[in-house]
Amino acid sequence: MLIRAEISNYKSVAQANLQFSTENVIVGPNGVGKSNLLDALHFVRDAARDGLDHSITKRHGINSIRRWSKTRPYNLGIKLVFSHGLLYGEYRLSIASAAGEYSVLEEEGHWKGPDPFRGAQRNADSVSASFKRHQDGIVEFNLPQNPFTSGSERSTVTDTDLLLTQFGQSAFGPGPLYFRALYQQITSFGAYSIYPNKIREPQTISNLEVLADDGTNLASIIRQMRSTSYRSNRETLTSAIKQVLPIVNEIRIESAGGFYVPVFRVKEVDTGYSHDLNMSQLSDGTLRMLGMLTAFYQPRAPVRITMEEPEQMIHPGLLPVLLDSARDYLESGAGARQTFFTTHSPGLLDMFEPDSIIGATFEDGVSKFAPISRRQLGIIKDRLFSAGELLVAEGIFN
Repeated sequence: MLIRAEISNYKSVAQANLQFSTENVIVGPNGVGKSNLLDALHFVRDAARDGLDHSITKRHGINSIRRWSKTRPYNLGIKLVFSHGLLYGEYRLSIASAAGEYSVLEEEGHWKGPDPFRGAQRNADSVSASFKRHQDGIVEFNLPQNPFTSGSERSTVTDTDLLLTQFGQSAFGPGPLYFRALYQQITSFGAYSIYPNKIREPQTISNLEVLADDGTNLASIIRQMRSTSYRSNRETLTSAIKQVLPIVNEIRIESAGGFYVPVFRVKEVDTGYSHDLNMSQLSDGTLRMLGMLTAFYQPRAPVRITMEEPEQMIHPGLLPVLLDSARDYLESGAGARQTFFTTHSPGLLDMFEPDSIIGATFEDGVSKFAPISRRQLGIIKDRLFSAGELLVAEGIFN
């Protein structure tokens, strides 16, 4: 579980040091940087999975993600801390930039967990491993001593690449083996922003095992659920969507011209007749709910899911359905999963414990984040006002 993040000079975030729990909800006015906070986490995921240059280019270049300065450019820094049971990991990077170019100043990581060289006995003992990469590209490894490694090793990496990316590749070696679990924690992250225009049209067949951030492989993910191994996923997804559209009996995926097309099999209440509804016959809200529910019930769900303003296009009475699905997702992950939401919805905010709320403000040109104020926390816990009522009356302040 991601328990802490330290972020500096990423977009509007000058400095943030935040503790996270199983459920996290970020609330604040428009334009204060809620999305920027989450995108800093997504940035590291994308850099690990697809390479640093891809992650930066995807965000329109280093000048678009490094906090603006009228004089000397700031260095961008992100540190992530993970912990679950006996497992513990840290990852930190620092990036410098000038004239539209960038270079990695520092990169370091630490992991404590089962020894990957112990085979079936790997759960018997925990070992610690660390690496530190310097501005000249030299990487120093501090690894447990065993027949496969001397404990202290060195490597090199170019100034525009991350060592972290190598840990996800198939190359065999002590570094990738010891730090692959850290890599998996960083990359097992669904950053969902799903809208009807992305999922209404027929979708190309996808081999991705996890739902894409924009839901463009939703049909392929639902098709996975036809397997008997994932029958419960299919049943819970159907049950959830029936609360949105009660006449639904089944969600099927059909092939048409080399594309996948989701089809809703429905049964009319008054006549009892069954027929199909295609995606063009469904409302925007129904389609968005389908995408978000699929994110939570997908068979190979990531350990961490973020959703931006899930209340958009959704009737307030259906928000409990969505949150119940999110909690089903958490419960099925044996305590290792997390959710992150941004919201403007008082109703949705009231469904969370006040300790899970992170308030966002924009002051002196920078975004600031913190737990809600002690005064407001006391008001909520004393049941004088709910969090949603405070949001309407005076906003959530940190």
